[in-house]
Order: sequence, then structure tokens, then C-alpha cells
Amino acid sequence: MRFRKIKIKILFELIGWAFLILLIFSLASFIIFISFTLKELPSPEILTKKITGGNTQIYDRTGQILLYEIGIRKYWVNFNELNKNIIYATLAAEDDSFFEHHGISLKGILRSFWLNLKTGSLTYGGSTITQQLARNLFLSQEKSLIRKIKEIVLALELERKFTKEEILTYYLNSINYGAGNIGIKAASLFYFNKNPKDLTLAEAAALAAIPKSPKYLAPTSPENIQRLKERKNLILNRLYQLNWISKDEYLQAINEEFKISTKKYFKIAAPHFVMEVKSILEKMFPDKNLETAGLRVITTLNYEYQKIAEEVVSQGALDNEKKNGAKNAALLMMDTKTGEILAMVGSRDFFDESIQGQVNMTTRPRQPGSAFKPISYVTLFQLGYPPETIVFDVPTNFGTPEKPYMPQNFNKTFVGPVSLKIALAQSINVPAVKVFYLAGPERVIENARKFGITTLKDYKYYGLSLGLGTAEIKMTELARAYSVFANDGELVSQSLILKIYNSDNELIYEYKPEKVRVIDSQPVRILNSILKDYEARRGLLIASLPLTKIDDYEIAIKTGTSQYYRDAWTVGYTPNFVVIVWAGNTDGTPTKEGASIVATLPIWNKFVKEIIKDYPKTKFLDPLPVKVNKPMLNGEWYSEIYGVHEILHYVDRNNPLGPIPSNPYNDPQYINWESAVQAWLSTKGFLNDNLQKIF
Repeated sequence: MRFRKIKIKILFELIGWAFLILLIFSLASFIIFISFTLKELPSPEILTKKITGGNTQIYDRTGQILLYEIGIRKYWVNFNELNKNIIYATLAAEDDSFFEHHGISLKGILRSFWLNLKTGSLTYGGSTITQQLARNLFLSQEKSLIRKIKEIVLALELERKFTKEEILTYYLNSINYGAGNIGIKAASLFYFNKNPKDLTLAEAAALAAIPKSPKYLAPTSPENIQRLKERKNLILNRLYQLNWISKDEYLQAINEEFKISTKKYFKIAAPHFVMEVKSILEKMFPDKNLETAGLRVITTLNYEYQKIAEEVVSQGALDNEKKNGAKNAALLMMDTKTGEILAMVGSRDFFDESIQGQVNMTTRPRQPGSAFKPISYVTLFQLGYPPETIVFDVPTNFGTPEKPYMPQNFNKTFVGPVSLKIALAQSINVPAVKVFYLAGPERVIENARKFGITTLKDYKYYGLSLGLGTAEIKMTELARAYSVFANDGELVSQSLILKIYNSDNELIYEYKPEKVRVIDSQPVRILNSILKDYEARRGLLIASLPLTKIDDYEIAIKTGTSQYYRDAWTVGYTPNFVVIVWAGNTDGTPTKEGASIVATLPIWNKFVKEIIKDYPKTKFLDPLPVKVNKPMLNGEWYSEIYGVHEILHYVDRNNPLGPIPSNPYNDPQYINWESAVQAWLSTKGFLNDNLQKIF
């Protein structure tokens, strides 16, 4: 029996030693674990650094005005920039004993332990604000005992090294408020368009409610808004129970109807321009996530010009809607020396869905109407035709009796013989179709492509109506084409971006303008001499003529209207810039007849008057004199030898300066044009055989 007692004693001693060894080992392991955990803690200075986004930021040309951020929004706010509403609401929602504990709450830990034991899960955490910050900064979201121990250790260390204000400030700047908003300032601006210091108690409680479950509480849907209001009311009730607010404050906040901002794009300036830049960046960096790339993009946008453009377009479009049914308008300005887009307004209101405001009309293909005519004319001048060349503006069927094509003029009248100069300056349609044909449709299309217009198809898709601008093109490309005229025959590259810096502030892209000669200077100078001539355009503009003159600047101008009055245009340029204005309806609904000049020219004038003072009074270069000793090309439509004929009687389209054709009937349009001229002559009471007596 005694031996048995000795064995039992020895057994207990062994168990005791084993337990002691195990305890020592466990304690040593825990100490080692704590030691390694502390080593994992990043430098304490992390809480002294401001949190900024890894998003892509888009700036104006000065690099000072932030136009838009692609990706998560992060804006730092200091503790003294917070009002008591957001502080109290956050503490009531997350940790009402924050200023009493030292990083952990034993009451919270015991409560979560009991609830987890009761439910058989790890759902409940009982974390203080300090623990949440430790977890968010340094740990994963994994639910495990090891992670919880690390969280507690890190929380204690944070409390030892930082003040409560520092911890709370960093917490409020780092938590997720949903919809891409990190931190209280981003959330406050995004949801309420307010700085945190201006939040009401109800608004503060609503924001404090979101971090618990941003996916289900961020007010981005009706369902989420309803859930958010319920949790907001719970937080307000908790504030009242804690005696942090009075009963009157509680009732006022409960009954307050806060309004959530519904804008799809938050804090965006020059929205159409910015969205176009975003599209360009996506093509430049196909393998990068712009939301986290950390790029800093300096654009070409002149923000002062942009604000002026937005104002005049908005007001002009509202006026047009009342007067002629054109609900929308757009404006584009490009520096013709560098190709930099200085202003881009794609609609009168980006956020107006009734006009499809988010459609950027500066990049949407539309018919340019008469704004296309200069390309035909410059191609004709390229072949050697002088601006004094005469064509007949008379009713003409360019088609067949079965399929007639008889274009009408803007004013419904025909003037008879007219020079190319007047025909272009006054935008007369029948001569424009003739010019297009004489220049050669294929040549015109080839030049248009050389001038930067990429949307044109083969001639067979359009026929002779292309001479009146029936092919859809983009305003941005039309600006490049007109830059050829401003640049004396050189095409300049085009850009919306000046520089791009990566997340390390290293320059990774810089725009360098490129120019290439696409046409000789002489035909361009002839064209410019016509379009800048104030008196030459008098017959077209009449009452609106003064809107085309600004001080003593030389400005070349061309207006245009598309088929069925769907699009109205004014294009004006100097050697330094081109400004294009479009007016109409995004869905293509026609405007009132004759609306082009009154719809676009006032907008163009108001804008250019404001910005032109920043530019020198540069003049266009004059063309060399051109003389061709040939009927019609010499400016005379009557010949003592030949009488009166249309121009195809005297020129071979393939060799216009060569001999008079021996058989002009070989040209497929000769009969159409000639019969129209002879019919016009008969209406005047005379025929070719008695003209000599008259002249």
C-alpha cells in the first residue's frame, strides 16, 4: 500500500513538472510570439503621414486645378477640422468607451467570446477603434484566434505610442465608407457635398453607420438608403442614451431629411474633356488599373477658357431651344500651332439626361454641312483654278430624270454666274457641288484624309452630295482639318494630354507636337483670303455679319447646316487657334429651317471675344496672284468667240489649265450643267446667238 502511495506521489510530481514545463514553454512561446508580433509593427511614423489616394489624378494645363480622380478617393482631414457631430456619432457607433480604455475593452472581449461560444462561430469581434485601426493597417480580415491576439497586441502598442486624437484621426481618415470613398472627408464630400466640419448631426450619424457594412449601407441604392436610415436612427438613439446629445437634438436629428448627392460623377470639372482623357489613358496603358496606378496627368485644358465656354454654350443652347428647337450645343477650341485642345464642351449640361448630356458631341460623328466645303475648294485651288473663276448658280439636276439630285440654296434663290470667291464666302450650294465635281471627288476625299479626317468612306457611299458635307465626321477631326488652313498647309498632331507622371513622380510621357506638310501653301492662302474677307460674306450673313468681326483681328469663318437642319455649325480660325461651335439635338431631331447662323454664331462670338485678347493680331499670308487666260477661269462668263457656256465647256477636269476640250460632251455632267445654263439664259429672254449684241 505504501509503495502504491509512493508511485502515486511520483506520478503527481511528474505531472506537476510536466505542467510546469508546459507552462514555461507556453509562456516562452507566447513571449516569443509577442516579440515577433511587435517586430511586425511598422514604423510608428505611419500614423503621422497623411493618407492619399493611389488613384489617377487629372489636372488642367497648369497642374494646379484637379479636374477628376479615377479610382478611390482619399482626402486627409486633421482632427481640428472635424466637428463634434462626427466624433460623437463615430464613437457611439463603434466604441463609446474609446477615451477611457487603453486599446482593448475587456467587457467587449468577454461579450464577443460569449456570443461566439453561444453561436458556435467567430462572427463577433468586440474590437475597439484602436483594434480596428490595427487590423486595417497591419493585419488581414481573417477570423482566427491568432489574428485576434495579434490585433490586441498591436492595439496596446498603438495606444502606448500615440495619443487618442492621433488614433481617432487616422481611423477616420482610413476607414471605408463605400462607393470608393476612403476616409470621412471623401465620404462627406461625395454623399453630402460638404466638408466634415459642416455635417449636421443626422448626416454625421449616417456616415458613422456606413463602415459597419459599406456594401449594404453605402447610400448608392434605395435599399441601401433605407437600411442606412434605420442604422442611423439606432446611432442617434445610442447618442441620446449616452447623454451626449439632448432630447431636442435627438428629435431634430431623427426627423431631419438628409439629401444624398445623386451625381454619377463626383467632383468633376470639364466632364466631357475628362472622360475623353480617361478613354485615351485606357488605350495608352491597357495593362494598368487606372484606379490604383497613381498617375498624375497634366492635360492641355485651359480651365479659364473652359469655364467661359461652358457658360456661353449653356446660355446659347437654352436660347436656341426657345427660338429654333436646338436643345443642345457644343464647343471645341484647339491651338493650331501645337494641336493642344484648350477647351471642350460636349453638351450644354453633362448631367442633363433629357438632352443625352453625357454624349460628347465634339467626338460624335455628325454631318458638317457647308463646313466641309473649304476642303473641296482648296482642292480645286490646288489644281490651279483662280478664285475669280466663274461657275453658274442656276437650278441644276446633277442626277438623272429617274433619280434627280437638285440641291437648293440656303436662301432658296439662285444668283446666276458667280465667282468661286463669292460662292464660297456666301456658301452657295450649287457651285459647291460643281466645285466638288471639278476638283475630283477622289481627290477631295484624299485631301480630307490627309487633313486628319478618318471617318470618310469611299465616294460611292455619298455621291455628289458629299460636296455639301453629307458625310459624318467628328468635330475634333474637323478642327485638325481647319488647322491645316491656319498653318499654311501643315497638319499638326492633336492632344488632350501634356505630361504624365507615375506614382514615383517620374515623367513617363510628354507631348511633343508634330507637323507635316499635306498641301502647298498657295491654295491654302487663296482659301484663307476668301474666308477672312468680311465684305465677301455679307450677302450670306446680313444682320449677323457684325458677329464675325472682332476688333481688327483677321478671322476666317465658315458656317454650315446639315441636311434637314439637324446640325448647325460655325468654324472660325486665326493663325493661332480654331474654335468650332455646333448646335442641334443629340438624337438628330431637326431644328427650325435656317437656324444655323443664329444658333451657333452668337455662341462662337461670345466665346472668341473673351479669349482672343490673349493672342497677338497675327495675319494670314497673302497668296500669289493667279491669272489664267481662259473663259470662266479669267473671271468672264461671256466669250465673244464662244458665247455663254458652263465651265465644263472650257475645261477638262483632268487638265483644267490645258486646251479647251474638243468634245466637252465626253464629260458625264456636261449635258446636265450646260442645259441648266441654257435654260437660265432663256428665262432672261435671250440665247447665245444674240448675246454678242447685248455685250
